[in-house]
Amino acid sequence: MIKTRKMESGVALISVLLLVVIVTVLSVSMIQNQNFATHQIRNSYDFTQTNLYALGGEELARQILWQDFQDSPGIDHLNEEWAEKNLYFEFEGGEITINIIDLQGKFNINSLILEGDLGREARRRFGKLLLDNGLDVMYLDRLIDWMDYDGVARTLGAEDYDYLGLATPYRTSGQPFTDVTELSLILGMDFASFEQLRNSLSALPELNTPLNINTSDLTVLNAILPASSGGVDNSLLRVQETNGPFNSVDEFLQASPISPLGIKATGLSVQSNFFEVQVRARYGDRFGYLTSIIQRGNDGSTHVISRNHSRKIFPMKDSAVQKAKS
Repeated sequence: MIKTRKMESGVALISVLLLVVIVTVLSVSMIQNQNFATHQIRNSYDFTQTNLYALGGEELARQILWQDFQDSPGIDHLNEEWAEKNLYFEFEGGEITINIIDLQGKFNINSLILEGDLGREARRRFGKLLLDNGLDVMYLDRLIDWMDYDGVARTLGAEDYDYLGLATPYRTSGQPFTDVTELSLILGMDFASFEQLRNSLSALPELNTPLNINTSDLTVLNAILPASSGGVDNSLLRVQETNGPFNSVDEFLQASPISPLGIKATGLSVQSNFFEVQVRARYGDRFGYLTSIIQRGNDGSTHVISRNHSRKIFPMKDSAVQKAKS
């Protein structure tokens, strides 16, 4: 009888201990789950807040571009507020850095498929840009073949049948470029050539957007020179630095020493409508990035063409023109 009671007492004790263990495990698990859920909620909140800061930076950039149009609707240049590098704004718990880049200060590769004088001059300028930088002129034909839809390869070009024979086959797009990064898909485009070209080029939705001579760098400026002028000529950059900004294309063409060079006014401008806005946002310890393409209309209004949250953005350095002006 006593032995039976001891056994029952032992079983009861084990049951109690087992219950305590189960309750403890469940409690620890609940606490861990609660902590994990809290951490997830916090991360989600920080992520959302960072994205909102980035979008706020985009909206601020749009307001800057709108105000710039109100102040000087017929001209854009690198001495204006929008062109200042690393515009910095601090908020409670975070900050944003904004850079606005004039995409019409770059060569629009989509202009290569234009017809008439605009198209011929665009192709001539791009060919010169390639030669000035020691790059293969075959890229001119291959970019055009990438965009056209006739299926007929140009002299140095490549069409679908060339791409379909690759280890990883694909087709040409048959439409204008949507982003400069598509250049990496061009047959024969090596990484070094791609990196050398990408900062001088844009891929704008309107084919006939003119080149802004007030915001172009030396690489692009030299492309507008006649072929007979030879390679890189620093005189254009010096004129831009000392005589600019120009209020009209005629003023630019008549400036010394540009007037004797025979530069065509075709496809040139001193005003821009397409800009790239780069926003680097921080909230707490989290960073967010946003690259937006903004189009500004003839009335100064702006709208977003595209957004990209995946591209990391770092502080920018001043251009040669901005250094000369400072």
